[in-house]
Amino acid sequence: MSNQAIEGFWVNIIAGVVLLGLTAVLKWMHRRLARSNPADRVWHVSLLGLCWVLMNTVCAYFVARSAALIVFLSSVLIVWIVRPELNQFWRIGLVGADDQIRSGINFRRALGIVSNSMDFLGIGAAKLTDEKPEFDAAVGRCQRPERPVRFLLCRPDDEKLIEMAQSAERDRGSYQTKVLDSLRAIADLRNNRAWNVQVRFYREFPTFRLMFIDDAICLASHYVLGKGSGAELPQLHVVKPKGSRDVDSLYYGFNSYFNRLLGEG
Repeated sequence: MSNQAIEGFWVNIIAGVVLLGLTAVLKWMHRRLARSNPADRVWHVSLLGLCWVLMNTVCAYFVARSAALIVFLSSVLIVWIVRPELNQFWRIGLVGADDQIRSGINFRRALGIVSNSMDFLGIGAAKLTDEKPEFDAAVGRCQRPERPVRFLLCRPDDEKLIEMAQSAERDRGSYQTKVLDSLRAIADLRNNRAWNVQVRFYREFPTFRLMFIDDAICLASHYVLGKGSGAELPQLHVVKPKGSRDVDSLYYGFNSYFNRLLGEG
């Protein structure tokens, strides 16, 4: 047997040992991750990715001939580990999030996604009506005789709007005026274009701002009343699951919350 063949034999042995060690380490880290404190999970996932990079770098340096195979197999392994981390969110309909609405699916982009139905829960829907061309176009695409575009909003004379304005150090009637202007824009679509639009008022301020698009997507964010425009707050992207029970998803929860408030309005 030639020296080259002997060297290749030992290289393959070493590569196999390294790969087995890599597999064992990553599996051990995955088990630890599954049982870890949820507050530390982000750091653990980052550490897992860092270890994968370092291990493959070491393999490429010391076992150069088999580096491509090792990188490929370890990549398959890391996908096998990471996929359950993502799937735990996908199973409940959570497919994405924005750390700030303005830098993610903002109000203009959300209106652009609408194709056949829209429901909205908020204070006055001013964030939508301010985008007038996109708002009118979105509502127009939703026109169905049997399915109104539904808005669940705050009464323009609600004292809470005055408190919000004062908390934001604005004129005490500024928020009430904004809500009235938005309601007029919605009313214009109903009265002057005869579009199927429905506005209801809730009794108490909601916990979330919710926008339901095409009975399939929910954009959910929370309120910090009197603090900024709301566009700097985080937002969840939730989708209605297919092929599984709807009660197992966050979409079902948000949709039930909306319909309950709609019934109480």
